[in-house]
Amino acid sequence: MRRSHTSGHLIWLGLIVFAMPALAVEIERLDTTRKGGLYNLRAEIVVAAPADFVYDILLDFDNFHRLSGGMVTTRYLPPDGSGTVKGYTLVNSCVWIFCKRFEKVERMWPISRREIVTVAIPERSDFVFYTTRWRLEETPDGTRLRFDAAMEPDFWVPPMLGMWAVKKKLVYIVVEIGERVEYLYATGTPLAELPATAGE
Repeated sequence: MRRSHTSGHLIWLGLIVFAMPALAVEIERLDTTRKGGLYNLRAEIVVAAPADFVYDILLDFDNFHRLSGGMVTTRYLPPDGSGTVKGYTLVNSCVWIFCKRFEKVERMWPISRREIVTVAIPERSDFVFYTTRWRLEETPDGTRLRFDAAMEPDFWVPPMLGMWAVKKKLVYIVVEIGERVEYLYATGTPLAELPATAGE
C-alpha cells in the first residue's frame, strides 16, 4: 500500500435517502482532533433499541455495509492462527470532488456484549494505523452507543479538506447507522434484508 498524507475521511460514510418511520437518534457528543497524520474521532449517540439488539447488529459484519452508504462491502475473513476474527471492508467515499476507494482488513475482538475493539492490519489496509472501539450502555431510552476511532490513512487527501470535513462526515455516519439500527428494531427487518447503498 502507498504511503501518503491525508486529511478528512471517511470511514464508512454518506447519507442515504431511505423511507423510514419517525426516528429519534440523539447525538450527545462529536469530537474530532488531529495530531500530525493521526486523526482521533469520538461520537456518542442514543438509539431507541436494546443494547443486545445493537450488539448483534454491529457483529453481523457480513451485512454491516448495509448500515451506511459508501461501504461497498463488508465480510468476515477466516480467523488468523490464534483464532482471532478478521473482517474486510471496501469503501467508496467522496467529499466535494475528491473521491477515494480504500480497503481495510482488521482483527476484531468482542470483549463482551457491551464492547467491540478492532485493529487494522497495515500491510493489508490503506491505513498506516486504524483502531476502533464500540461501547454500549443501556439507558432508559434505549442504548448509548460510544464510538472511538484513531486512524492514520496511507493515501493523500487534498489539504483543503480540513477537520470540518471529518466532523461533517462523522455526523453523517453515526446518524445514519443509528437511524438504520432503530429502523431494524422498530420494524423487525433483518439486517440482511436492508437495501445496501453505495452513497458517498
